[in-house]
Amino acid sequence: MRCFRHLLPAFPFLLVSALLAQPPGGGPPPGGAGGSGDGIWRRNAAFGEAQTFDACLGHQPGNGQYHYHVQPTCLRAQLGDNIEVVKNTRVGSVYKEKASDWKHSPILGWALDGYPIYGPYGYSDPTKATSAIKRVASGFRLRSITTRTSLPDWSLPNHTGVSQQLTAAQAGPAVNATFPVGRYLEDYEWAAGVGDLDQYNGRTTVTPEYPNGTYAYFVTVDTNGTAAFPYVIGGQYYGTASGGSLTGSVSPTAQDYFSNGVYVQDKATGSAAMNSLLTTNSAKFAQVISGFDPTAGPMSTWPGTAPSGAQVSGTVTAPIYAEIQRIRTATGSVIVNTNGVPGYVFGPWFGLFNNGGVFGNFPTSQNLTFQFPATPTVATTRTSTGLGNCGLWVNGVAVFNSLDGSSYSNSSGTDVGGGPVAPGVLNLSGASFEHGPMAAGSIVAAFPMFAATLGTSTAAASSATWPTTLGGLTVTVVDSAGTSRAAQIAYASPTQANYVLPEATATGIATVRFTVNGTTVTGSLNVVSTYPNLFSVNATGLAAAYTVRSVSQQVTTAYQVQNGSIVPQALPAGTAADPSILVFVGSGLGSATSATATIGGVSTTVSYAGKQGTYTGLDQYNILIPASLAGKGQVDVVVTAAGKPSNTVNITLQ
Repeated sequence: MRCFRHLLPAFPFLLVSALLAQPPGGGPPPGGAGGSGDGIWRRNAAFGEAQTFDACLGHQPGNGQYHYHVQPTCLRAQLGDNIEVVKNTRVGSVYKEKASDWKHSPILGWALDGYPIYGPYGYSDPTKATSAIKRVASGFRLRSITTRTSLPDWSLPNHTGVSQQLTAAQAGPAVNATFPVGRYLEDYEWAAGVGDLDQYNGRTTVTPEYPNGTYAYFVTVDTNGTAAFPYVIGGQYYGTASGGSLTGSVSPTAQDYFSNGVYVQDKATGSAAMNSLLTTNSAKFAQVISGFDPTAGPMSTWPGTAPSGAQVSGTVTAPIYAEIQRIRTATGSVIVNTNGVPGYVFGPWFGLFNNGGVFGNFPTSQNLTFQFPATPTVATTRTSTGLGNCGLWVNGVAVFNSLDGSSYSNSSGTDVGGGPVAPGVLNLSGASFEHGPMAAGSIVAAFPMFAATLGTSTAAASSATWPTTLGGLTVTVVDSAGTSRAAQIAYASPTQANYVLPEATATGIATVRFTVNGTTVTGSLNVVSTYPNLFSVNATGLAAAYTVRSVSQQVTTAYQVQNGSIVPQALPAGTAADPSILVFVGSGLGSATSATATIGGVSTTVSYAGKQGTYTGLDQYNILIPASLAGKGQVDVVVTAAGKPSNTVNITLQ
């Protein structure tokens, strides 16, 4: 079947360029990490830390306290909160909001004041449980500002002694590419009528758990399902925030409700607060996917095998139990014991610098005893939600607000505190657009972060021989042995570049330097011998593939364009007399000289696995489609090389 190696009607050069130009489903994740400075222009965690979030949108500082600043997507999926899986990847599932048939969101957590935190969907009329379900919208929006010389009304209580009109010494940076609107919490304003929620991100409403009504916070997302400011709780608590972590002993009069894997009391007698807390996985070990090798799958200890030179903190060497371990009631309080880790598979975490692009912090057991009021009260004097824990999700994980611990320093002209938010580059597979290790010879997609730029113009290589300078960009890879090599570039623009990791790059942690107009920014890679990635043509993982019938030579592509969208085209499964060969492209085969494959879970013959032969960095696979799969419809395709499974793509069989 190797004769098909150069038969590429489905992959002309222009299509290869298009596949490299954008990741399926949109751009890269947003970016950085995060307390000091003037404390006036406080950095937004969704700006400064989001590129270190996992697929569940959680992460942890060096002390290992896993938490979410924004909507907990995997918890929402676990509870059936109006989202659905688009596709599953080696680094977590990709979700989207359901387009219809919404139901009222469940309780996702509890704030320190004892009021519930719901998901994004509630009643369109907060007084009527019979009204339609809608996405409950935040009342915040970005301010229309070019200078930062005043504070929005909602944030004033968070700035004691600071007037709304700021002095020159209190002003923030002018709005520009380095300091865009949205970098700071004070870049947002709350306005009546903009959304459904007050400035605390809640409202008084009836809910399924509170048919007579309650005040409740709502996790907020926009129409695309993207987290919307202030994400969970606004700058202050609506109620009296008397809850939090217990450092002393629990009252001896506290009554067990759940303990040691069993409900001590009849669950039917529990309150909404107690019954919303998740205990299903309390006797199961937490499982993490490590960024050092996502193909290894979930591990009950982490971070797993780290390359030489990598540094990590917050690791787990003995398995820990997930979710809520114990629930008790005391006078006026619900008391929860938790290890602070969820019951679903979570991780991995990625970043810009060092460690081959893997974020160096991993979760630990927090052994947390947490309490919140069983009967919340409206606060007469409201308190600010400070840095750190401001509630508990129902799976026992900490609720954090939108702060990342850093703020702008007027005297130094930059943010102070927290992790680095500096120009850098994220490196992903140019085939799968997944984070993870990269094999030498792979096509890499690079995305600039924090005002970095990757080109002076937009340019694509004009032939299959890719240059080492394109669009004003040069890329240099410095491998673990200290050797520098220029990389060939297929595509360059200010906001994305695609290059080939030189084949001679040594395994281990490599630094990648991107130079434009004499300015260099860096990223990092964990280089391995083999890490296969497959191309797809849309957000659902539809394979960039076609079939060739062995005898009739009939060619059918796996996709077609309908009304501007790329959709599946049914492929023939073939017959014993005229087999159908699936031909598709990938990158990352590296040093492997063979591969195995499954289609629809059925092992099948790979007649060719190797270089595509025309385009740098591309691999090609020729795979026999088992005739027994005829009529199966959509099926998954996975290639495995050197024990490493690829990302999953799909085809449709007629």
